[in-house]
Amino acid sequence: MNANRADDRPNLADLVRDLTGVGTTEPQALPTAPAAPSGAALKLADLISDPNGEIVFFNDSGFRTLEIETDLAVRARGQAERHVTASGDDVTGFNYVTFDNGMTLYFEETLDLLLPTS
Repeated sequence: MNANRADDRPNLADLVRDLTGVGTTEPQALPTAPAAPSGAALKLADLISDPNGEIVFFNDSGFRTLEIETDLAVRARGQAERHVTASGDDVTGFNYVTFDNGMTLYFEETLDLLLPTS
């Protein structure tokens, strides 16, 4: 008597499911994108200004905060009137902070500037 015992051998669909996970009824975890950074920290001494002592930080990275490490005191802050820097950047409407060494940092108003005290 020749008995075909198919129930002892795994079928092709079971093998594919076991090897790839395709065809399972259990939900598969999807890879998640890394979280976007919320901010950046820079040292004022590392930033390069134009001939007028102006620095422009364009927030094309989508950061919410910018921390500037410096021992310099803030002399002025506000929102720029109509102004173009020596390097040709129109910073009209940008927020700015001027330090006691005369350097001015311009940054977009969607960015919160943090100036930690040492």
